[in-house]
Amino acid sequence: MSKSTGNFLTLSQAIKKFSADGMRLALADAGDTIEDANFVETMADAGILRLYTWVEWVKEMIANQNNLRTGPTDTFNDRVFAR
Repeated sequence: MSKSTGNFLTLSQAIKKFSADGMRLALADAGDTIEDANFVETMADAGILRLYTWVEWVKEMIANQNNLRTGPTDTFNDRVFAR
């Protein structure tokens, strides 16, 4: 985004357009090096879509609790993630 090219958004405008969570994801993905961060609107849109898909998956898993894992909860993996 750049003021000179006319594709500039203030933070308030961006939050209204993409939501706070969408902006958090897009800004987190904007750059991870010493280079300047590059906010891309398509990344914000993709972040919102990933959030929506994840929330729908969680709702589905909660609704179908019969499909969740059964059995002992003291396996090696359980002990690793309990720490």
